[in-house]
Amino acid sequence: MSKHITGYDIREPNSATFTIASGGATVAVQIQLKDYAGNNMATKSAVRCYYSSDADGDSVAAMDTATVVATNGIVIEDLTLYTATLITEDAGTVGLTVDDGTDMYLNLIFPDGHIQTSTVIECTGD
Repeated sequence: MSKHITGYDIREPNSATFTIASGGATVAVQIQLKDYAGNNMATKSAVRCYYSSDADGDSVAAMDTATVVATNGIVIEDLTLYTATLITEDAGTVGLTVDDGTDMYLNLIFPDGHIQTSTVIECTGD
């Protein structure tokens, strides 16, 4: 039986910490998923994601405009190239390398439906 805090499964990711390298032709993005209590996830976890061109996450950007490579964890892009599923390593982390000529934001969609947006990922292109 899973434990719940006000109806939420505490084993589900609820937030994330983004570590984004300074801008360049390729930008490293590290993501640490956290549970409802704010602790680092200690298990393999999954969240949905998409890119946007604005900080509010309202202007969806196609993922085919950015080369996304998982440096740890897994990225499973959907056929539409607008969303993907990120699967973390056992410590709740996933690392991405982003290559694009424009600034963008990474938006994570959590199991309860809320969205968290990263700070800007500044890509200068090749």
